[in-house]
Amino acid sequence: WAAHPSTIFRLQFIPHAMRYYVSGNWGLSLVWGYYGSVFPYAFVMAFPNAIITLLLCVILQEVHVTGEAALSYLAMLSTYSSCLFFLLDFRSKNAYSRWWEGGTLLQKTRGEWFNGYSSLLAFTSTDPAKRDAVDKFEQCLARLMSLQYCCALQQVSPNKERAFEILSQQGMSPASMHFLQHTSDKVEIILQWIQRTVTLEIESGVLEAPPPVLSRAYQELSRGIVNLQNARKIADFPFPFPLVQACSVAMCLHWGLVPLVCSMALGMFVAFLVSFLLVLFLWSHYFVALQLECPFGTEANDLPMEQMQTDWNCSLSQLTRVASKEPPKFEFDESFHPKLALVMSDGSPCTSRQFLSSPTLSAAAA
Repeated sequence: WAAHPSTIFRLQFIPHAMRYYVSGNWGLSLVWGYYGSVFPYAFVMAFPNAIITLLLCVILQEVHVTGEAALSYLAMLSTYSSCLFFLLDFRSKNAYSRWWEGGTLLQKTRGEWFNGYSSLLAFTSTDPAKRDAVDKFEQCLARLMSLQYCCALQQVSPNKERAFEILSQQGMSPASMHFLQHTSDKVEIILQWIQRTVTLEIESGVLEAPPPVLSRAYQELSRGIVNLQNARKIADFPFPFPLVQACSVAMCLHWGLVPLVCSMALGMFVAFLVSFLLVLFLWSHYFVALQLECPFGTEANDLPMEQMQTDWNCSLSQLTRVASKEPPKFEFDESFHPKLALVMSDGSPCTSRQFLSSPTLSAAAA
């Protein structure tokens, strides 16, 4: 560890790919998708239920009912299934809200921290005599920001030791990395390191922007960690146990009731079909909620956190390049530029109009 502090954090990349798809014009191609689908789980519940229904049709032939008695049995099953559907619908909607809010908060955290990182790089000194100190600050900051987002994702993940790609920590103090490994508040510690580093670089002259402008970076870093704490709310507070228990018990009772009612009130083939489709549909709904309630895991329908970390590292590295630090030079042509010529984003000519000029601009150009 002392020789290679980066080995404290498991750097091997273990892909857990989120299910991406293209619906197409009709969306029917998704019917055959297996990866990320809940239908295999629902089939495991539905097919044995349909087989039990067939067996009960044979066993309970003598107590088979028809007419109004059969209709009353089916009405009872229909009422119970409808109530169960509304319960599952409530759970699914809340599960999707948790899933969407989790992704939104992680992206807001990324945006705030990236704005702070970009601002700090923009505020560095342009003095050639401080070039080495500026380079050292930029490389150190990029590694701390990479490590911070990694620890943020680990903080919301069910597996707190989950591996993510980070920029190599080679060159960082082994004592600091050892301390970080054995603390439970990694994100807060790294945030403190970043803020302290910025404060020291202000004193050394590496960061030269006025204090009111520099305070913006501190604010963006703090807003990012507030968003992270809101994401932790989803990770730390599961869906309420009484609702989960009531839903699970209701599903199990329904699973046992369907074969009994269908075998007594319907013919053999219709009973098999109704029990299979009814159980398949309701259990699919149940498994959808189960898949979305905790969005920070490693399954196909969880958030693509490995990809988010990889994109984060790429964004950090892009801003350390020389071309990113120097704005493009612009040669102003007084006879052409005031007319605001239009072209397409792919470089081809604009066919609808050539200029976006106003009378004021045209008069100024004349």
